[in-house]
Amino acid sequence: MTNSHNPLVVFLLTFIFSLLLITNVKSESFSFEFPDFDTDSESILVDGDANTTDGVLQLTKKDQLGKPFPHSVGLSVFFGVIHLSDKQSGKVADFTTEFSFVVNPKGSELHGDGFTFFIASVGFEFPENSTDGGFLGLFDKETAFNTSKNSIVAVEFDSFTNEWDPRYPENSPHIGIDINTIESSVVVPWTIDQQPEGSIGKAGITYGSNSKELSVIVTYENSPGKVETSTLSYPIDFANVLSEWVVIGFSGSTGEIAETHDILSWSFTSSL
Repeated sequence: MTNSHNPLVVFLLTFIFSLLLITNVKSESFSFEFPDFDTDSESILVDGDANTTDGVLQLTKKDQLGKPFPHSVGLSVFFGVIHLSDKQSGKVADFTTEFSFVVNPKGSELHGDGFTFFIASVGFEFPENSTDGGFLGLFDKETAFNTSKNSIVAVEFDSFTNEWDPRYPENSPHIGIDINTIESSVVVPWTIDQQPEGSIGKAGITYGSNSKELSVIVTYENSPGKVETSTLSYPIDFANVLSEWVVIGFSGSTGEIAETHDILSWSFTSSL
């Protein structure tokens, strides 16, 4: 990804890592909360087409009328590093993150591609020119299926089914957990197409160091008829997958077909 207004996130994070390490190393717990993205938005780094506008973190590009652009990729990262594990003590952090979001196809029956919440090792190289919307802004053709080149865990909200997705070629929006590859380790259906346009989804992602389970719950409280809930979990030993210090954030992408990807609020808390 490139952006004439923002330096690449990967270079910024590499530059600030040593400074942040000094300030964060003594902290056993950490938290932040963004009720919207007008509040302390300087703590959110954006790259590609991502931006903060009117209190909303927009991951992909849209025009003044809110219509999404095709072939748009955006990335946002919290301005700081998180102490996820400690090799010396063998401890791994418990954490919880919650966010509300809107994915809007703006009247298109087929839409895509989706967005992710990710946790990446410091130094993970996000692609500079990932034009394939199916890679959700995290990978390119050289890295998408090569687990040895990646150090990232993501929860994907995938609204368009690619050939590596479950139930291909039938289009089936899904939520998945990805470990070092765009191919999900586990998926559940995502009911985005059953929601009225503009519906607000709420996601909660938790990790328990004792169980070593990453769990995801997604709800649409105003879904017609009843509250729609999707849940999934998968065992992950973060100490063996990612570095001790990590970065967290969101990515989003569109391809030939498009949709909006907006994050409305976000909170995170961890304890090591």
